Amino acid sequence: MKKLLILICLPIIFLACTEEKKIYEIELSKEKINFPFEQINNGKFMSIYRNYEEASISFSLLLVNQPVMKDAQDKDFCEGVTALRNQKMVKEWIPINYNYISIPESEVQNQNDHPNLVSYNLPVGTYLVLLMDSTSCTRENHIIFDVKE
Repeated sequence: MKKLLILICLPIIFLACTEEKKIYEIELSKEKINFPFEQINNGKFMSIYRNYEEASISFSLLLVNQPVMKDAQDKDFCEGVTALRNQKMVKEWIPINYNYISIPESEVQNQNDHPNLVSYNLPVGTYLVLLMDSTSCTRENHIIFDVKE
């Protein structure tokens, strides 16, 4: 009986532990987002939003287009970004994390249980990450990335 239980449990444990997830560190400041990629092959990933400021920072992640938008890096999204910051929704954009609060690193008590850790399983498409409290619209305070698969 014990052997049967071990033979059943071992493959389950092996299969459950084989999938590795990449954790990306994204640095946020009041006026800038340091994002690690412009495109990613798999939408299943984790991100830690690092906020080294003294105060909390609000940001949003939105699905802009599905499927992937051609030449998205060259397009101007400032009209929609400004509308979102003024509490107006853009009809074609789908909020994933809307007005999400990133707490400062100085307030994180346990790095192993980080409150700014977010797990994503995003479908194919073009996405926008923007700072909600920024006063200007530049490519430093909003970024575009594509999920390919």
